[in-house]
Amino acid sequence: MIRFLFISLPLLFISACSHFDYSTNVDEKNFVQYFKPSQVVVYQKSALKNLDYEVIGAVDGSSCQKNENDLPASEREARTKARVNAANMHANGIVFQTCLTIKPDKTCLSNIICYGRALDVIP
Repeated sequence: MIRFLFISLPLLFISACSHFDYSTNVDEKNFVQYFKPSQVVVYQKSALKNLDYEVIGAVDGSSCQKNENDLPASEREARTKARVNAANMHANGIVFQTCLTIKPDKTCLSNIICYGRALDVIP
């Protein structure tokens, strides 16, 4: 009898929980967006001479510090946003031309914008 209880009691609890619904705030679109920059390889200008590629178009990305308690603008964030924009253009590569630090204004206490070219690199 005790052996029966040890086996059936856990099964009872498991089956009782199977009727509960759950919800989550995890959105599949967030995962796709999160991994987009990794789909775009950053190439140096000097490496382009050894590659077979097509230029898809110009891209940019910006990093803006809106409030004093926000993180300062960073080149890293601006470059990441440019890679996301390149991925949205179905590019698999990017070469950066320049990154500029913009003077503070009414919208950004600090601001960095990076410009580049989105590439379709042919393997």
